[in-house]
Amino acid sequence: MNWMRWSFPALAAAALAGLAACGSAPLQFYMLTADNAPLAESGPALPAGTVIGLGPIRLPAYLDRPQLVTALSEHQYRLDERNRWAERLDENIARTLSQALAGRLGVEQVVRYPWPARQRLDYQLSFDILQLHQTAAGRSVLSAQWQLKQGEQSLAGKRFECSEAAADSADAIVAAQSACLSRFAAELAGAVRAAAAAR
Repeated sequence: MNWMRWSFPALAAAALAGLAACGSAPLQFYMLTADNAPLAESGPALPAGTVIGLGPIRLPAYLDRPQLVTALSEHQYRLDERNRWAERLDENIARTLSQALAGRLGVEQVVRYPWPARQRLDYQLSFDILQLHQTAAGRSVLSAQWQLKQGEQSLAGKRFECSEAAADSADAIVAAQSACLSRFAAELAGAVRAAAAAR
């Protein structure tokens, strides 16, 4: 009798937990990408053996987290608990840009920060990501402050801004942010190519 009295509530609780689990949507994971434009479209390749250093890359604290971020207003943000980055955002950005820069510049070595103390670099690109989120107006924004250096000499630097329309879905948001990252890669590659041509 005692077993029967205690087992039914336990079974009922387990059944309710199972129904709740079945009703909850699974987590979805996303990664940013960037177009690797054909070299013929990007411009001439850099001299053979050119080494590009990429980093440091710095994220603001509001982006240093796994959730996708949406701005609800100028002062309020929402973390999307069901839609998350598949890896650390700074790692995703660094890997994606290193591949895009290698393709656009026709170089084999784009080394990511931190690199060995004796690593030879011809150029170093570093940047701060300032914004990367969906706005309340339905646009995905990316802004960054970047700098190009050769040794201790600063060669170029500016603020990059991109805004792409995106529907209110994680797929559309990440696609729009990836389009912005492609444009960012193009701007960085153009700066390196201009610096190389001026030598």
